[in-house]
This record gives sequence, C-alpha cells and structure tokens, in this order.
Amino acid sequence: MEETKIELQLIKLSEIQSQEVSWLWFPFIPYGKLTIVQGDPGDGKTTFVLNMDYSQVSRHKKV
Repeated sequence: MEETKIELQLIKLSEIQSQEVSWLWFPFIPYGKLTIVQGDPGDGKTTFVLNMDYSQVSRHKKV
C-alpha cells in the first residue's frame, strides 16, 4: 500500500476576513451554518427541529 503525503496549510487568523452572520434564532441558530441539537432521549430534539423547519417553510411558501 502506498503512503499518501498530506501537506498541512496554516492560515493566520489575521488573514481571515470576518463575515456578517444572518440568524434564524439569535444567537443560537445561524443561517447557512452547522447547528448541532443535542440532548437526552425524549428531550424533544426531533420535535424542535421539525417545528423550526415547518416555521421556515410556512413563512416562505404561498398558501
């Protein structure tokens, strides 16, 4: 088996430009970013996520 060399590229924080964040629910759920919903079984994670999804679909959908 051949070894593959991976080069690590370092980026200085000063080289990164900041971007404004749009919020679905400030300051917990940003648009276009990864959000992790964690909790114990039975806490209502699925219900919460489905309600958030429904609220967004119902706002943007013509009825």
